[in-house]
Amino acid sequence: MPLPSLRVRPGWRARIVLLLAGLLAGPGGCETLQSDSRPEPVARSTVAAEPPPTAPPPALLPGKHATRRGYCVLYHDFELDRNDPRLAPLESLADQVYGELRLPPANTVIQVFLFDTQDRYERYMFAPKARYRHLPSRRAYFITEPRVGGGDELKVFTWMGAHLETDLRHELTHALLHAVLTDVPLWLDEGLAGFFELPPEYDGVNPQHLEAIRTGPFQPDLARLEKFDQVRQMEKPEYREAWAWVHFMLRGSPVARKVLQDYLQALRTNPNPGPLLPKLRAVIPDPERALAEHLGQVEYPRPGR
Repeated sequence: MPLPSLRVRPGWRARIVLLLAGLLAGPGGCETLQSDSRPEPVARSTVAAEPPPTAPPPALLPGKHATRRGYCVLYHDFELDRNDPRLAPLESLADQVYGELRLPPANTVIQVFLFDTQDRYERYMFAPKARYRHLPSRRAYFITEPRVGGGDELKVFTWMGAHLETDLRHELTHALLHAVLTDVPLWLDEGLAGFFELPPEYDGVNPQHLEAIRTGPFQPDLARLEKFDQVRQMEKPEYREAWAWVHFMLRGSPVARKVLQDYLQALRTNPNPGPLLPKLRAVIPDPERALAEHLGQVEYPRPGR
């Protein structure tokens, strides 16, 4: 029986958004700061081959407890410490994202499924008989699925670990954007998730991205980036570039900031408003040079100081 239509946000362009997505490490998909595997952006789901009959069943979806935190409902099978600092993004991130981008708040509830261990998470997501077995293994995912009666259900899947806060910030950024916009271009989705994946005191600076750009070859090409619609088309350099363009527009130039905010407003009603680069060139004739100058001036954040 074929799987229902899915929108994957962590690794492809159908719409499964990975919570890992946007972070700095890991193969394909979003990059993460502290991980060697991460989710990807939007992906097209496909039907996997039937597993062998002796394959063990996947783990059950957590759901013994439901805890409301801000705009999220957390489903978990263990006792949850409501004061756990890793859960801070559940209540604070929406105000930061919508306020920064000048977007209206959403009424949509985001479902967050928290597994107690990595093993249970991976068995539920990627085991031979699992619902999402066709997806590449990632530390977290954001997935949208059609809701009976219309609209989409926004779901985040991940497990409790040291990476949790960064992954939640990254994947919830995807969810918050898709809650109020008709669509989000892949490069912009990942660039914004990279901007917001660290706490506010970082001011959108991703130290690993910045260091890699400054020490390695960096040849930005936004026109090329805007053509991508599959996560597998993006590698680490593309994730870094997506973050760099977003940081430049939000922190490097008031006119570029307005271009980005206007573009996001257009996406509220139009899923395909065209490329952003021509709009940026209309106010900044040489955006590549302006980007390079901005990145040369960005200071590394010093949290706690």
